[in-house]
Amino acid sequence: MDINLNASAQKEFDSTLISEIAPDESYPVRMHTDPFGRTYFAVGNFCGMDRRIKEDSDLSWLEWDGNEVYIPGTDKDLLFKKTVGILKGWREQLVKEHPAERFTVFASYDGGENLAEECERSLSFTLRLWKIREGQGPDENMDFDQPVIRWSN
Repeated sequence: MDINLNASAQKEFDSTLISEIAPDESYPVRMHTDPFGRTYFAVGNFCGMDRRIKEDSDLSWLEWDGNEVYIPGTDKDLLFKKTVGILKGWREQLVKEHPAERFTVFASYDGGENLAEECERSLSFTLRLWKIREGQGPDENMDFDQPVIRWSN
């Protein structure tokens, strides 16, 4: 499956640029094993590495919570290209290294509209990834009002 934009993202960004954007490998995906022998995946400064993983922990939610990569910018188009490049980098790495596993890579856009007027407008994407596990983690069919870019295999 290809990288998709929800309706809000299609209004904000030119999806025809996606095919021209090269993969960005600056945030490689790392595989870890928890104390119970289960594997989970981490990127960037994984939030949660400092907390104890319990035996009944939902690893997909752990990945959703922990794999939060914040990409700020001032130019919307450059920010879009950087974000899609990272998503493509994750996609290529995951397909190559874990072809039998299913994942979702996800980026939500914040155009800074909700900031107070006295604040400097800040554009950003928040990127996440998680392994799709039966009965665990976020629903693959979640709807979002904000612009979202995603890929699932």
